[in-house]
Amino acid sequence: MKRWERLKAYREERGYPWFTLPWDLNLFVIRDDVVGTWGDLVVLTCVDDSGRRIVQRVRATGDASEDEWLNPTHPDGCNYVLDQHVPGGLILGEHKGRPALRQQKSFLNVRWPANGTIPSVSQLEARAATGHSFVDIRGTHLHNNWDGKAPEKPRPGESESCTVSLWRHQHAAMIELVKQQFMFRGSTVVSPTFLKRADIPGLDQEEED
Repeated sequence: MKRWERLKAYREERGYPWFTLPWDLNLFVIRDDVVGTWGDLVVLTCVDDSGRRIVQRVRATGDASEDEWLNPTHPDGCNYVLDQHVPGGLILGEHKGRPALRQQKSFLNVRWPANGTIPSVSQLEARAATGHSFVDIRGTHLHNNWDGKAPEKPRPGESESCTVSLWRHQHAAMIELVKQQFMFRGSTVVSPTFLKRADIPGLDQEEED
């Protein structure tokens, strides 16, 4: 099965919408089970005005740096966005003067307290299951990194819980797709789906979209 079908099936199996009009974007933030690395993906899909499928992949981190987990800025601990679909959750704007998708709807989150350890995603989900989740707008935007370089791991201060693009050219291509959506659909609002790589078996296999 191609990536396109895998992503479409994931949404449809959960009753989430799959947008099919030209330049109407489907956005996914796909995390692995290790926080504080560049091992995550942002994926956007749509069809253009000729019906051609477009899949834009952006290497990213869907959470904060290792330093933030160990020494959280917030007194209640480091924030993590749980798996969910958020209708109208992001809108085109700026973050520190750079094009970004800014959070405008509440996300379901969980916090990891400062206890000297860096959690796995599985540990974060277990904490949420014991009553530590909350719904709020925490400024969880989708923006690029500081300087367009490619550090081995996200740096301290890179993000407290935002999704951060590693490569500037990939981030710019994503922003251009949002602008295309505005030209054809009249809106820069995008509805993100947060999930894990393990939720879509075979997503990392080399195959055409």
